[in-house]
Amino acid sequence: MRKSSVTNSVSDLLPHVWGFNLDTTHTLHKLGDRGTFFGFSLALHQQLTPEPQSWILVGAPQAAGRGPLRGSRPGALFRCPITPEEYDCERVDIDGDGDQDRESKDNQWLGVTVKSQGIGGKVVTCAHLYELRQRVSQPSETRDPIGRCYVLSEDLTERDDLDGGEWKFCEGRPQGHEQFGFCQQGLSASFTPDNNFILFGAPGTYNWKGEIRVQLLNQTLLDLGFYDDGPYEVADQKQLNAQLIPVPYHSYLGFSVDSAMGIMSLGELTFVAGAPRANHTGAVLLLRKDNVYRLVPQHIFWGEELASSFGYSVATTDLNNDGWTDLIVGAPNFFDRKAEIGGAVYVYLNPFGHWDDQAQPIRLNGTYDSMFGMTVSSIGDLDQDGYRDIAVGAPFDGDGKVFIYRGSDAGIETKPAQVLDGRDFDVKRFGYSISGGLDVDNNQYPDIAVGSLNDAVVLFRSRPVIHVVREVSLDPHYIDLKQYNCKGRDGVCVEVKACFAFLTHPVHYSLHISKCRMIFRIHLHGKCNPIKSHFNINISTLFNSGKPHVFLVFPLKVNFLREGCGHDKICQSNLKLTHQFGTRPLTSDLFTPLPKLVDEDNVQVFSLSDQRLVVLEITVTNLPSDPLYPEEDGDDAHAAKLLISLSKTLSYAGSRVPPQMRCQANQNGSQVECDLGNPVKRGTKLKFSINLSTSNITIETTELTADLLLTTISEQADLVPVTAFAKVVIELPLSVSALARPHQLFFSGVVRGESAMTSLEDIGSPVDFEFVVANPGQALQTFGSAFLNIMWPYELANEKWLLYPTSLKFEGHPNTRCTPTGALNPLKLHSSSPAELPLSAEKHETENCSGHFFFFQDCLLGSARCVLFQCPLHSFSGQAVLKIQARLWNSTVIYIAYISNLHLVFFLFSFQVPVMIYPEPGLADQYWIPWWIIVIAVLAGILLLTLLVCILWKCGFFKRSERRRHYETEYYRAHLGVQPSEVEKQASEL
Repeated sequence: MRKSSVTNSVSDLLPHVWGFNLDTTHTLHKLGDRGTFFGFSLALHQQLTPEPQSWILVGAPQAAGRGPLRGSRPGALFRCPITPEEYDCERVDIDGDGDQDRESKDNQWLGVTVKSQGIGGKVVTCAHLYELRQRVSQPSETRDPIGRCYVLSEDLTERDDLDGGEWKFCEGRPQGHEQFGFCQQGLSASFTPDNNFILFGAPGTYNWKGEIRVQLLNQTLLDLGFYDDGPYEVADQKQLNAQLIPVPYHSYLGFSVDSAMGIMSLGELTFVAGAPRANHTGAVLLLRKDNVYRLVPQHIFWGEELASSFGYSVATTDLNNDGWTDLIVGAPNFFDRKAEIGGAVYVYLNPFGHWDDQAQPIRLNGTYDSMFGMTVSSIGDLDQDGYRDIAVGAPFDGDGKVFIYRGSDAGIETKPAQVLDGRDFDVKRFGYSISGGLDVDNNQYPDIAVGSLNDAVVLFRSRPVIHVVREVSLDPHYIDLKQYNCKGRDGVCVEVKACFAFLTHPVHYSLHISKCRMIFRIHLHGKCNPIKSHFNINISTLFNSGKPHVFLVFPLKVNFLREGCGHDKICQSNLKLTHQFGTRPLTSDLFTPLPKLVDEDNVQVFSLSDQRLVVLEITVTNLPSDPLYPEEDGDDAHAAKLLISLSKTLSYAGSRVPPQMRCQANQNGSQVECDLGNPVKRGTKLKFSINLSTSNITIETTELTADLLLTTISEQADLVPVTAFAKVVIELPLSVSALARPHQLFFSGVVRGESAMTSLEDIGSPVDFEFVVANPGQALQTFGSAFLNIMWPYELANEKWLLYPTSLKFEGHPNTRCTPTGALNPLKLHSSSPAELPLSAEKHETENCSGHFFFFQDCLLGSARCVLFQCPLHSFSGQAVLKIQARLWNSTVIYIAYISNLHLVFFLFSFQVPVMIYPEPGLADQYWIPWWIIVIAVLAGILLLTLLVCILWKCGFFKRSERRRHYETEYYRAHLGVQPSEVEKQASEL
């Protein structure tokens, strides 16, 4: 048995609305004055006395003042009846006067929050920027935005002592931002589900730590004298101890508030408060009443991402109908650049009160920059399926959207059941506020209202839902075309039984099934494809026959017995796939696999130079996995296909396949589908190749990928996607050659300063450098751009000019501009020759290459100061010629003319351009030394040496000293011989 839900309206058939029961064709619009923020907050409300009436209560925080407040913008609360009229909202008279000597209501944002207790309950609205003035008109005047709230009876008037605007608990307390001077009470407010208490959030308290105040609201309890029940605050209403608040300063605790039974334990009231800036990630606190005056934290949820504003909005409801209340938290500033997420909502399913151990949320994600989760709201059970639903606002998703999520036995359905788009209703910033859970049209289904920042509110009414239960059976379940089973005639017959039942809410909602028919749509391909059929059911209401009918479509599939499936008539195939990348010449069938990297798990490498195609060779087999037991698998694979998904860098360019195969691609060649045959019989081995174009490969491409997936209607559970992968190496066969004309330069003249230069000819000898870049391979526009970088030695290390550049141009590429242009002719000198016209100069920075000047002038070694010329090679193919005209700075070379042969070496990465520099013959004669000077110098040197020797001889430097015996050394020679006797020793001594 299966169960389906149907809505009694034609809008279920519209393509832009998913199947749910909010009516998008008969909406009610309420509009306010432009610029008043009409719709910033709202609440559905229903009064019972003096007469039943449903309202949409709308806050307009920037509404203009009336009477004594004329000329200011205090804000206002409006009540809108449930009518088709757009401009029939009435202003609720609750704040028409003001005492300028003690308060300021201009820009107080009355209507920033609107909440209702529900049917016959009270209403609260707040002005969180209401200011208390002290020492008015004095230099020391202060204005403290303490905030203020107004409580009204069900008919939006002040009836009892609880009603009125005296709900401002920060008044009379110590002021200043570290205490209650920036209290901002009323930025959030809520009623408890038992209607005994009212909650106020004051995020500016205690240096923006924030505060929550819970105050008794039940008049009956007050009349009975139960005055000891509160008020309650996290910092203790008597002690006012900020250290009791478990979040740091600037946390904004109280930015959002709610309450519910059954969060920590069944039957216990728990208060929920958001602190979207706590620890820079945000937090949500669960609080309970501890003693007479204090709220004690029981659990804290922390945000997972920096600056995500976790806790910006909160809501409570029982999504899975288990009796425990679940928690929904909005984080509209959650951001994930790679996943393009802009906002998140965390759904915490209640683990029976054990939040410390089992609180694992379900995260719902919004689109980029949508502020998904700015508001979350419990909207009741929209479709009356027994599970409560929620709504999430994303006011910056296009014109704004509201996403409806259904509760379920598993907790929540993560796919939205319906999406309301502000563009469909001509409302921008749609979804900034949401209110639901109240039935305003008395059809026993809750409705919702959606506000915006565009001064508009839209009411959506829920339609009744039909729950259809159907059971369809076939006999026989499998059809054998060879077995005729029709009675009294030839052919194959199938008996179909269809049973339907429906449930409605409310029960008096009557239906009439006017037509039920079955349509068989048969598509035979081979002998194995199933028959696909549909049941169409036409449903209409008995008392609402003017509305269009609703059609239910139930799919039905009839299977055939297939051939080649063994004795059990079940085909169990064993399709396997192998692949490899390679190349194949256009005029040959020879396939060459790409080389592999042994160090990286044999990953293939594709070197792209001039190849236009890469070939993916694929082998598909259908063999038994175990040859000893061939009956277990390897049966015929019916309707076998290969699906190929290509990356952006590849596209389909043809195939070479066996005759029984056929491959086709989509329009852009990113998806390829190959029919492998019907069936792929047991023992088959198919080898084929797919040609892939490399035209989309760029210089940033690092890999090639193709996802391969085998499919078949035969049974095989291990068919999973396989990714063909290869690394990409781009090889550009660029070559660079250089030539200097002339390769020998001569210098002459006298040293002249820079200021004495009036023309390019004054500088020195001209020299032209020609650089030729050749690209015999594929054009550069396919891969991006290459650059020709030239280190130009324009100065010596001592900052004297060396090679002065005058002009630069690309032959055949007039639009190519090298940088920096200011390095060309920076002195703005002119030439009398029309072939050498200087370019405009700009100030430029150069690379200071430190070092000493010697025979070689080298930028990289630091013997010259260099400027980097960078020339892009856009759309480059063939060859490009770069010519640089320059002048050798004559004065610099003369200054260092003591070097006989000067080599100027010009480096361009791996090669150098040498230029020989010689003095002019006349200049060389200036440095010739006469022969007689050389002779005199030699004779003077000999005379000086003779004199020095004589002086040393007179001083006894060459006289040897006399030997002294006591210091002479005696030498003895030792030899071996016969040892003398004692007599011989005595004789020798005498």
